[in-house]
Amino acid sequence: MKIKSSGIIDGVILDKYGKRGNMELSIPLEFIDYPKNTISFAVIIEDFDAIEVCGYDFVHWLVANITKPYLEENASLNKHEFVEGKNNFNRNNYGGMAPPDRPHHYDITVYALDCLLDLKDGFTYKELKESIKNHILAETNIKGLYNN
Repeated sequence: MKIKSSGIIDGVILDKYGKRGNMELSIPLEFIDYPKNTISFAVIIEDFDAIEVCGYDFVHWLVANITKPYLEENASLNKHEFVEGKNNFNRNNYGGMAPPDRPHHYDITVYALDCLLDLKDGFTYKELKESIKNHILAETNIKGLYNN
């Protein structure tokens, strides 16, 4: 399985998906070569470089029960058919990149799952990880750099 995004060019996340753009404009993602028996996808976007700044990885977006092999630009704020978890901005939507100290690398992980998850808007990172544990058919990751 692979992820593509028109919001990442040559490994760099476009300005518009973070503090130099719109902090709520979610990045577009496309899932490719996923298992044929995939029922849904889940996405986690997190900043592991934030550990040095705040002591923990910073979660920017949690999404589950995606039934199409893509997320369009701004999917987070448009009415949608998936559920969103609580990010480290304490909101149930996409929170854009805003590295405070230097350029940060952002990990975008996609999971192909064999079911829909029993999650509601506002679920936590821990709840998502626990829910997918025995349902992962495939997973993949891409990284993007966002300059401060």
